[in-house]
Amino acid sequence: MKITNRLHLQERPCAPAINETNWQRAAIAVALGSVMMAGAPLSARAQGNDNGNSEKPDKLGLQIETGLDLLYDDNVFRVDDRVEKPADDIIVTPSVQLTYAHPVGRHDVLVRAKAGYDWFVSHNERSKLRLDGEARANIRFGATCVLTPSAAYRQQRADYGDINQNTENLQRFTTLGADLSCERPGLFPVAGYEHAMTRNADRFDYADQTSDSFYAGVGYNKPSLGTITATYEHTSSDRDNLGITNRIDAYALRFQRSVSPLTQIDAQVAWLDVKGGSDVVGDYDGLGWDVKLTSAFVPRLKLAVSTKRDIVNDSLIASGFAIRSNYRVEGYYALSELTSIGLYADWERRKFRQDAALRPFNITADKNRRFGATVKRKLTDRADLALDAQHYRRRTDTSSSNYSGTQVTLSALLRF
Repeated sequence: MKITNRLHLQERPCAPAINETNWQRAAIAVALGSVMMAGAPLSARAQGNDNGNSEKPDKLGLQIETGLDLLYDDNVFRVDDRVEKPADDIIVTPSVQLTYAHPVGRHDVLVRAKAGYDWFVSHNERSKLRLDGEARANIRFGATCVLTPSAAYRQQRADYGDINQNTENLQRFTTLGADLSCERPGLFPVAGYEHAMTRNADRFDYADQTSDSFYAGVGYNKPSLGTITATYEHTSSDRDNLGITNRIDAYALRFQRSVSPLTQIDAQVAWLDVKGGSDVVGDYDGLGWDVKLTSAFVPRLKLAVSTKRDIVNDSLIASGFAIRSNYRVEGYYALSELTSIGLYADWERRKFRQDAALRPFNITADKNRRFGATVKRKLTDRADLALDAQHYRRRTDTSSSNYSGTQVTLSALLRF
């Protein structure tokens, strides 16, 4: 069983107050905020990628997808709208994605490459090219074992709303790694390793990071019970330009079970031992968790509730790490075979551990929330439309770097 939702020390930049979506649907650079990178407490993805497009392809061979996103944002610089008037903009993002999947005997390979361009209509200086690609293979051996080597590269612009100013940074993420699982009834092993690098523009090179992560464990599967996996994971993350190395040891237990064909439980609990890299940052020992319950017991309605506490390592606001708690509720209803609607709400709180002598920063905690609604329409077997509207808000313990705003995104996708 491949361990998913692993501890992301440097995931894609994510806005504290903006819904995490596929970057094709969020045409504005994904990361207004502190560039807090995040993930579940029991894994070892040091940098992680936005693998929303990494799922199994719809078909074998070559598939081409073209997309066009129109996004309206009424606060593109993430200023405090209670103090000054925010600037709005329309961001147009054309994109193209090539996916090639091919079986090789028992094995299979997948190569995906995507390119898009964020064009800001009013603030053209913010326009940037974004690239996203990956290659991976499933190498099967024995009765049930699968080795999955992978490589990925991503380039994208990032805004930092936590500092409330027009700031530009081009980020590049590179990962190399492999996962091993031999899931079967009874006991089975799991293991994995990843080497990850994050590089920034010269102004933000203090946030450059190189991470190495590995995990190993044993799982137990019983059809009437589900799957239980115990793992140990170690992550070492070097920020050479600051002379800091953060280390995380996670001892985790994960439980997965389909209670019925309509209900799925996925729960992870971990003890986190975090070394902040300096006496000022300090250490952290405590529980982390990632629990999600999904149910479709009402016809056409899918509901999901989740809660997570994890460690967010590295940011451009000089935190050694942050302790993040998140709660999310979402529901999607199929009006017909072609049309669905959805509502979601997300609450998040972060407590920052930082060394102000390295990078001045006066915020020790913040709260973020977002509420949104989506409508999706399948026009044909090859064409889709989606509309997403959301309101986001951030509040800090010092009342500095507060902001709120609204985003509306219209997305069109065409498959060949």
